[in-house]
Amino acid sequence: MVHATARFRVVDTFAGPFALIVSNSGELSARFLTIGEVRRSLDGATHDPALLGALIARLERYFQGDAVSFDDIPTPVTSGFFFRCWDACRRIPRGRTRSYAELAEMAGSSPAAARAAGAAMRRNPLPVIVPCHRVVAADGSLHGYSGSTDPSGQPLAIKQALLALEGFEGPPQPGGLLGKSGPMATARQAAMPAAR
Repeated sequence: MVHATARFRVVDTFAGPFALIVSNSGELSARFLTIGEVRRSLDGATHDPALLGALIARLERYFQGDAVSFDDIPTPVTSGFFFRCWDACRRIPRGRTRSYAELAEMAGSSPAAARAAGAAMRRNPLPVIVPCHRVVAADGSLHGYSGSTDPSGQPLAIKQALLALEGFEGPPQPGGLLGKSGPMATARQAAMPAAR
């Protein structure tokens, strides 16, 4: 749960509501509200319709398929390897992917640190802005998103939808968005015509 003095604003997306949250200490975080019980985490926070107007506008353009930059948003502050992973993740080009082992190398570690890179992506406080959806398993499968590895679950469908929105045409995922069915099959149809 966020602190009672936190403020938030929500962007409507094809994958469900996406919240930007500014904590009482000024730290920015973001999350899809459709994942698990995340809506409860906003209990006590104040909705602020004027919060982060320019960033909200860019996110709206992103979710419509436009290529936008989030380079001016600082990488969240944390110690050591997680910060290096989040920072390295931001260098993965739109519509491209890297494996967890490649991300570990980009962050200055050994490819053997792939699991630790996965842990960093799982704890990413700024999905989309720090594009953890661009990090996949070594075999090209999606593997996980927002802490979930359920191949038929909504988090992986969101990851696949974000990649599709960016023009990535990787291998179809079982039960997922690039396949013929899945929990967000209509989201792909909605996202792809908008992609430029």
